Amino acid sequence: MGGGDTMISSLFKSKKVVEAEKDQKIMEKEIKRLSLEIVKKDGFLKCKNDLFISKEKAGKKVYDWEKMGDELKKYHEENIALKKELEKINKILSIDCVENHYLIKIEKFLSEIRFSESVNNLKLNGVLYVQCLNDYIIESLVEDEKLRSEILKRYKNFLNGIMNWELKTNLLKGEKITKIYSKYRKVINILNEKTICYMDELNHDILDRLVESGYSQEEIKTLKDIYDDYEKKYLVK
Repeated sequence: MGGGDTMISSLFKSKKVVEAEKDQKIMEKEIKRLSLEIVKKDGFLKCKNDLFISKEKAGKKVYDWEKMGDELKKYHEENIALKKELEKINKILSIDCVENHYLIKIEKFLSEIRFSESVNNLKLNGVLYVQCLNDYIIESLVEDEKLRSEILKRYKNFLNGIMNWELKTNLLKGEKITKIYSKYRKVINILNEKTICYMDELNHDILDRLVESGYSQEEIKTLKDIYDDYEKKYLVK
């Protein structure tokens, strides 16, 4: 009796084990199916996300192209203005015909390394600007004969309005805003947006309008003082 019960119990357990194993396989199959489904959905979401990002990028690119078009239009207008300035500058026949102009530093006029000793000697003798030069000063203070001859020729050309673009621009329009206001990058950007690049193009009214960009009266006064100091020192009327 006891042995029969054990056999029946053993058979019953075996049946339960078989059922359990069957259920386990079904569950494993379902888990695998669900896992694949999750992977597919995850892939779909990733793909959808990529498409969304691509649309965003595409939208941004469209915006950038529009912005670029506006910038090109702006640069075109600036180029027209610059061409007019170029025509004005190229019409200079001699320094005598220029009413208002700016002093040019002697080291800018003689910027090459070979002139460094001559420039130092000129500055030591109080010749700080091209406009301080004359033939006598050059002949007296430049010892090297070859350099002296070269400087005399360059100075004569200068008096006749023959000089490189940078010097002509400096002569008529003063220094670049970027140099005089080098510590004020935001101011430079604001002025550049208004196509104001040289000191000659600046004035108090323009600086006053910086209040619209959040500048205080005290800050604007500091900027005006820099402008006034430059004009007082370098502008020849």
